[in-house]
Amino acid sequence: MASSFRISLAAVLLLAACTAEATTWAAAKARDPVSGRSITVQEPVSSGSYIYQWPGKEDQVFWPFTDDAWLRFNPKTGYGAFGEDFEEIEGEALDRVKSWLRTNYDKSKPPRTRLEKLAWLEKIYEQRGMDDSFRCFFYRLMAFENSEADSATSLEYVRKALPLLQQQLPRAADVEERLPVLYLLGEYHRRLGNAVLAREFFDEARAVTFKDENGEERVGSEYFNELMDEREALSSGVAPLK
Repeated sequence: MASSFRISLAAVLLLAACTAEATTWAAAKARDPVSGRSITVQEPVSSGSYIYQWPGKEDQVFWPFTDDAWLRFNPKTGYGAFGEDFEEIEGEALDRVKSWLRTNYDKSKPPRTRLEKLAWLEKIYEQRGMDDSFRCFFYRLMAFENSEADSATSLEYVRKALPLLQQQLPRAADVEERLPVLYLLGEYHRRLGNAVLAREFFDEARAVTFKDENGEERVGSEYFNELMDEREALSSGVAPLK
């Protein structure tokens, strides 16, 4: 799953070339591993690099994870997961999920809203024993999803994601991995009021060098530079330049 959580630098460098902003879905079937029966779901069919400009970019979480259709839930069993790994569970992990659902799921009170379903999925994923990369992604998604409705809860998830991002930084040698991590470390410290640390990570992100698709060396990413300008403007109270 980890590859779905990484933003492609090549994609964001081409954002200016994209004009259409449509995503499409198609009906499909997916097997609920708890019951062994299929349910009707939606599969993503098409999108474009414009999704990297949609709400969620602040936390580096993107469509289809920000779309209700990618959140699959079977009210009959209580089992839920994101589309790409709904069926990808077996062995001990599946046994743990089944046991937990038998004890904790009440068919008469299923989660109904998006936030309720996401909170429920968080508990299911805990039983699955997902790795730090997934947990970091999930915490960032929850920080975004709660940002308007519950700022305190959003910041709780920011605090959960921060140490996991810090762990990722020494291993993020590839620019496509390093830039998002540096940006997120700066942005999350900014949200928590740590202006000095936020500036240090933002400055390091702006100084990252890489070669573009033509083999020419570039300093910093226009996409992330604009994003950092937008976020810093929130703290200064000054609107970013267009």
